[in-house]
Amino acid sequence: MDRLELTLRVEQARARNAMIRTAATAYTTRGHPPAHVFIAHRTRVKGVIEDHYRRTIPVFGSMALKQVKSRRISQKAAQTIFEARIAEWIARESLRKAQFIADTDRDDVLDAINTGLTEGLGTEEIGRRIRKVSQLTPYRAATVARTETHAAATYGSIESVRQAEQDLGVVMVKEWLPTRDDRTRPEHLAMAGVTVGLDEKFRVDGEMMDRPGDSSASPANVVNCRCGMVFEEKSE
Repeated sequence: MDRLELTLRVEQARARNAMIRTAATAYTTRGHPPAHVFIAHRTRVKGVIEDHYRRTIPVFGSMALKQVKSRRISQKAAQTIFEARIAEWIARESLRKAQFIADTDRDDVLDAINTGLTEGLGTEEIGRRIRKVSQLTPYRAATVARTETHAAATYGSIESVRQAEQDLGVVMVKEWLPTRDDRTRPEHLAMAGVTVGLDEKFRVDGEMMDRPGDSSASPANVVNCRCGMVFEEKSE
C-alpha cells in the first residue's frame, strides 16, 4: 500500500507541476492561461488515476482470493477473473476524481493570478507567483494518494471475491477491519468485528457502505480511511 501510494504521489506531482509551468509561461507571454492548458491537465490526471487503479486493483484482488479456502484458484484466474467488471468502475471513477483534482489545481493557479492582480503585480511577477504554487502540500498529496489507493484496493478485493462466489459456488461474508489506533475515526473503530453478507452493506455512522473506501459514501467516511476487510466462507 505504501509503495502504491508513493507512486501515485510522484505521478500526480509531475502532472500538476507540468501544468503549472505551462500556465505560468502562457500567462507571461499572453497575459492569461488558455483553457486548453487546464483541459489537457484533466486528461493527463485521468490517465494517471486510471493507471494507478489498474496497478492497484489486481494486487489486492489476488490477495482477497486467497481467502476463498474451499476451492483452488489458479494464478491465471486470479489475474483475469474480474477484468470485465472493473473496466466500467475505472472509467467512471477516474473521470470523476480527475475532474475534482484537476479543478482544484486550476483553482490554485487562478488564485495566484487573482492575488497578484489585487496586489498590482505585473505579468512577469504573476508568472513567478504561479510557479510558486507548483508543490502540493504534503498533507494534501498524501490524502489524495491514500484515499485513491485505498478505494482501488478495497474495490479490487470485494469484486474479486464476488466473482469467485459467483463462479465457484461458494457463499462468502465480509468483515470490517479497522486500523486500531488514535488516527482512526471512532465510528470506524466501532465497526470492528461487524460481519455482513457479501452483497449486504455496512451501516457506518448511519451511512450504508459496501466496503471501506466506498466511493459512493460521503467524504467524512472515506477520505484518509485506512480500514480493510477480511472475507470468510459462510458455513452451511
